[in-house]
Amino acid sequence: PPNWMKRFVGYEYITAQAAARRSQNVLGAMACLAGGAQLHTRANLEAIGGQIDTSSLAEDTFTTFKTQLAGNRVVFDGNATVWAEEPDNIDGLWKQRLRWGRGNVQVSFRYKHMWFRPSPDHGLGSYSSGLFWFCLFLLPIFKIVASASLVALFFIDFPLSWAAFKMLWITNAIGYIFITSFTLMIDPETARNTWREAVTFPGLISLAIIHYTLFPRFFKWALLEVLELVHIPASGPVLRSIILFIYFWLAASMLVAWAAKVVESRRRLRWLSPPLVYISGYGPLLCAIMFSSHIKEARGAEMTWDKTEKTGKVAMP
Repeated sequence: PPNWMKRFVGYEYITAQAAARRSQNVLGAMACLAGGAQLHTRANLEAIGGQIDTSSLAEDTFTTFKTQLAGNRVVFDGNATVWAEEPDNIDGLWKQRLRWGRGNVQVSFRYKHMWFRPSPDHGLGSYSSGLFWFCLFLLPIFKIVASASLVALFFIDFPLSWAAFKMLWITNAIGYIFITSFTLMIDPETARNTWREAVTFPGLISLAIIHYTLFPRFFKWALLEVLELVHIPASGPVLRSIILFIYFWLAASMLVAWAAKVVESRRRLRWLSPPLVYISGYGPLLCAIMFSSHIKEARGAEMTWDKTEKTGKVAMP
């Protein structure tokens, strides 16, 4: 039975599987096929060692990589359907994605000799494959660096910071419109159930910033109306404080998403968790988890297999 979290996961899976994997088919290099939906030939299993890699937390990614490095093709089939029960709360999602994130860190270092070194035998070393992998792998770092850079420029050279901000968020707006519309067209059935989560995937505040970049005059008018409504003067210091907040938001959204996880474990504050995710965004929540996985791997934390708890509620039509 769907709840707000499963609807976000449902939309994410169209993006990460149906859309992204199709593009990787075109690029000729597959980052990972989901462990619950891999089909191998006996010959391929023997070629990659005859057993599943248990030395990491991303056995499906290692299997996908080893298959291609052995000279065999990995192909995503967009018509295949696999049913799975996914987490229905932040705690479950955090445990699952932390394991995936740590596994991806391990993959990145295990194959460090391969990145951005094109090979005639496979596509994993191509520049397009490396950009695809590291743009997602390092996204939390990019968000923090972008915010820090904008804030620093705010005090050093405000006009330059404003130009950089507009360029960054116009790019975000174009990406958001393309990815959202393309993803929803791929799977209309899931789209009917998850379109609200698709629209709010980056978070309501980020969505407001995107609207500003697309319709600046309307946004300025609405902002002034809101300030007047709450009796806050639209003075220079107030407007500059708002701009500084917007600059910081890329990184702050991950903090708010992490706060949603914290309050979920507090009985009296649990009701705040979903609104915080909608405000900060499901995307920033995933980035917060990925950033946590970087920290845990850097600390050399013990590898634990926090499997998704199954309740047996999956109902197939």
